[in-house]
Amino acid sequence: MKREQLRKMILAAIFIAMILLLAFTPMLGYIKIGPLSITTIGIPVIIGAIILGPYYGMLLGFVFGLTSFLQCFMGDAFGAALVGISPVATFVTCIVPRVLVGLVPALLFRLIMKRPTNSRSVAVFVSALAGSLTNTVFFLGFLGLLFGRTDFIKGLQMQEDGTMISLFALLVGFAGINAIAEAVATAIIAPPVYFALQPRKTVVGIDLGASGTKIVLMRGAKLLGTTLKGEDETLEEAILRICPKKAEAITVTGVGASALPETILGNKVVKVDEFASLYRGASITAKRLNMIVASVGTGTAFVRVTPFGAWHLGGSGVGGGMLQGLSEKLFGKFDPKELQTLALEGKPENCDLLIKDVTTGQIGNLTPETTVANLSKAGTADDASLARGIYTLIFQCIGVMGAFCTKAHLTRTIFVCGTILDSQPIAKEMLDGIAKLHKVKFVIPENSAFITAIGSTRQVQS
Repeated sequence: MKREQLRKMILAAIFIAMILLLAFTPMLGYIKIGPLSITTIGIPVIIGAIILGPYYGMLLGFVFGLTSFLQCFMGDAFGAALVGISPVATFVTCIVPRVLVGLVPALLFRLIMKRPTNSRSVAVFVSALAGSLTNTVFFLGFLGLLFGRTDFIKGLQMQEDGTMISLFALLVGFAGINAIAEAVATAIIAPPVYFALQPRKTVVGIDLGASGTKIVLMRGAKLLGTTLKGEDETLEEAILRICPKKAEAITVTGVGASALPETILGNKVVKVDEFASLYRGASITAKRLNMIVASVGTGTAFVRVTPFGAWHLGGSGVGGGMLQGLSEKLFGKFDPKELQTLALEGKPENCDLLIKDVTTGQIGNLTPETTVANLSKAGTADDASLARGIYTLIFQCIGVMGAFCTKAHLTRTIFVCGTILDSQPIAKEMLDGIAKLHKVKFVIPENSAFITAIGSTRQVQS
């Protein structure tokens, strides 16, 4: 028996035990808060269905329904009345809606997650909410369909003044605010339990980008190590360097992902959408789900991240490629560390045209050091100021584009990542100036070059 199959069987057994415990322990299965009575028995069914899939979900739902049917013989006055009318109809009313409670959230979760950039947390929340409402709607639906014309139900419709309320009003009255409370409680409880029960695999994540190959080793959401593939080593050698033992999975993303073989070092290679990897990696690292992500590589890509998913906003050719090209043209070589050291010695006013060069007055919220024109004094600038001017040009363009994105998308946070940012304190200095001017916040994480590789591993983590 495969390990994953065994794991599912064990989890199914645990969920069944939880259903039985809740069903036959009234204080646990029915939580009373003031006038509310919230049923918790459906929660393990829904969570189990999302984790284990539709077949196990229907099994858990059947167990839930069976406990409901048995309650009709164990002191439940309403259930006993239904059994007295028709045991078969009562069995159907108890079983079918609960089987659907195990089926609907499992299918809905997988439907939502077909789009790789959708949020798994939101998918669990929505599926759990739908599962709880499925229980209420279908139970009342079968109750009305199979028992609506019986004298027992008609007696419940009769009011004290002799008039009869409609069957629909009666069923809605049965549900009441309890149904809403149960749905909300289930939707809130489900996501943390779901993620707590997911296995934490040791996964190698690879980002095959235009500016190099970045490799990470992850266990769950914990970063265990990072490395860059050397020019003189194979991908297999680089993987073994960071993960000497066999990994449980290998994920790959980036422009070079499609060229990789189906297996590496005996592991199946899972190829992951690049923007999905970027969004997930940024969300894990930033621990937030409302921001703009600026991925600065050879060029720059902008991605909108929300609790409901993410999408690509657009991009620019301004990035590491421009930095390298201008450096090689102006200084005859490109060494990022040397270029940055040189730039830190430069003065902005020696290379760029600033507000203070054109006016002594105040223009809006612009400071005297605000740039009017990049590299406008490049012809007379010293090397240090010219190097600084190159950085200013690139990071001001990236920062301003990011700030403009926030204005259209109801967020003030811009998460900036990419190889160009590693060991580049000058980038933070440039972006801080943009942040003050546009009232936005730039977040530059550690290991910024590895964000996309980190995000790729989430494809197999949960």
